[in-house]
Amino acid sequence: MVPASVFTGGSAKISALDPTNRATKNGLLSKLPASELAALLELSAYMDCDLRDVFYASGAKIKNVYFPLTGMISLVTELKDGTSLESMTVGCEGFAGLSLFHGVPTARTMAMCQIKGGFLRLPAESFTNLLLEAPQLSLLLHRYSQFSLDAVAQSAACNSMHLIEQRCARWLLISSDAVDSLEFGLTHEFLSQMLAVRRPGVTVAIGQLEKAKLIGTRYGKITILDKAALERSACECYRTVKDRRKELLS
Repeated sequence: MVPASVFTGGSAKISALDPTNRATKNGLLSKLPASELAALLELSAYMDCDLRDVFYASGAKIKNVYFPLTGMISLVTELKDGTSLESMTVGCEGFAGLSLFHGVPTARTMAMCQIKGGFLRLPAESFTNLLLEAPQLSLLLHRYSQFSLDAVAQSAACNSMHLIEQRCARWLLISSDAVDSLEFGLTHEFLSQMLAVRRPGVTVAIGQLEKAKLIGTRYGKITILDKAALERSACECYRTVKDRRKELLS
């Protein structure tokens, strides 16, 4: 990682965090008692990130953890042949830097910005010190850790068993929930990389969803037109993960 005032992607703008309701856009932070939230905000900075900005690389030392506010992070597993596959999405329900929470200072996956937006950045040392004085934050992150295990396990099963169209629908729904919006930026190329399928297959699947008037696409953006119908087109994995999120994080 580069110095704290500069971001690896080169496009982030870092500033002092506005200590109003901006931080509470993150589900974990919104559940903190006022004293713990205030302590966390004092140590944090707000940053705007663009698509493909890298927060940290696989195997690199984690220098910061990140709480998405309006953007989304993809945790990406990279194979030796150059293939990349998304392991998990991290949106406004969670944070990136889980291995550090478990006492492991290096990243196990690459973390990159999948949907541009705002993020809260907390230095690693400040994060680990804060955990000693913030019992509610520690409890919430333990529950988020369990949710992450459940989500990754479900994703592995989904990638092995379900059709591309079902997986596309699931991913679009998860992304919509992650940024709390029915519209977000996305390219077919990036989606194919995240799902580890060929781009033509993704193009066909997106076309089928668009033909059914479940989504609209324009200028690299996806708009969900009928979320209930899109849920019916998705595999069971979306509902399973959503239920686990409600159980563990609500």
